[in-house]
Amino acid sequence: PNYGRELVTGDKDVGYFRLHLNQYHTVETITCLSKKEIELGNICQLYGVHQQYMNSLEERFDGGLISNFFEYFREPWSLILYHDRFAELREEIKELMSQPNQPGEESLSEKVCQLVDEDLAIEEKTKIALFEEYNASLAKQSIENRLFSYLSYNKYHLPHYAGRNMA
Repeated sequence: PNYGRELVTGDKDVGYFRLHLNQYHTVETITCLSKKEIELGNICQLYGVHQQYMNSLEERFDGGLISNFFEYFREPWSLILYHDRFAELREEIKELMSQPNQPGEESLSEKVCQLVDEDLAIEEKTKIALFEEYNASLAKQSIENRLFSYLSYNKYHLPHYAGRNMA
């Protein structure tokens, strides 16, 4: 069985930080050891979050761009992860993804779940087809609208994020 993977950073000076991502690329366990103070409340917010929400964590880690998770999760982009309404936003996005484009059609979320149930290793051409379908879907615009609304409403708490009208 596929139990996912572990991502580890640290040394004796910085501390030890381990994330276990399950087969769905979601944080399943977190282990931190440090001589310095740890932002425990923030780190706990990472549990259950998909790696894509963490600024493409796996891609950055595999590319050698992350050498210290303690510092990585203190960067300005990460503020949204610790916001008290972020879990609610993720649930709203999940709900939007589960709505079909047309009545009687499978939603994009249902299609992805079916593919994952069949085989966790989705072929590249299937990924491209899903991405193209998402780009043409009503869900994409709804998600973007919801995200920009969220950022606008929370702009004083999340000043590092650009809104729709900023360029």
